[in-house]
Amino acid sequence: MIGSRLATRIRREEAGFTLIEVVVSMAVLGVMFAVYSDLFSTTLHVSGTVINSSVAQSETRAAIDGLASDMRQSYTGDPATSAIAGPLSGTSITFYSPDRATPFHLRKITYQLSGGALQRQFALSTNTNGPPWTFGTMSAWNTLSSSITNATLFTYQDATGATTSTAANVNRVGITVTVSPPASGGATYTYSTSVTRRNQ
Repeated sequence: MIGSRLATRIRREEAGFTLIEVVVSMAVLGVMFAVYSDLFSTTLHVSGTVINSSVAQSETRAAIDGLASDMRQSYTGDPATSAIAGPLSGTSITFYSPDRATPFHLRKITYQLSGGALQRQFALSTNTNGPPWTFGTMSAWNTLSSSITNATLFTYQDATGATTSTAANVNRVGITVTVSPPASGGATYTYSTSVTRRNQ
């Protein structure tokens, strides 16, 4: 009697899952896997968007910093030649700035907005250290940042802070760039700076 009860108890403890328990477990695991897959896919998409936006922001910030650095040093050493070349435009600017070599060459640098891209080109003077300056050919356009949405990048002010349209009177240049990277879901990022020329 005791032996048969023990045998029954052992058989019950050794019993496996029923078919219903297996099916229910598989259904629960399937739902959990679907939720996890959706969450993983969303995370990857958001991560890609953040990375693309971060790259676009970094490119734009670097482009503006480079432009500001070039322009801050604008100089010709020639009273008859303005360091900021005219005519002034809201979408392009040309100015002269020395390179950092010794003896230095003067660079003629142009930045422009073209098709939503900020581009830069330059020519290096063939002579060094002083006017009259002669320049080689302009380089090919180099795209520094894209997905720019604003129509006006540059504003110009004279020494009193008044808006000016005369290149020789430019003391400060305002730069504003708004970018909307394609993968940002319509988000826009605006970068603004103001450059006061050191060499007047």
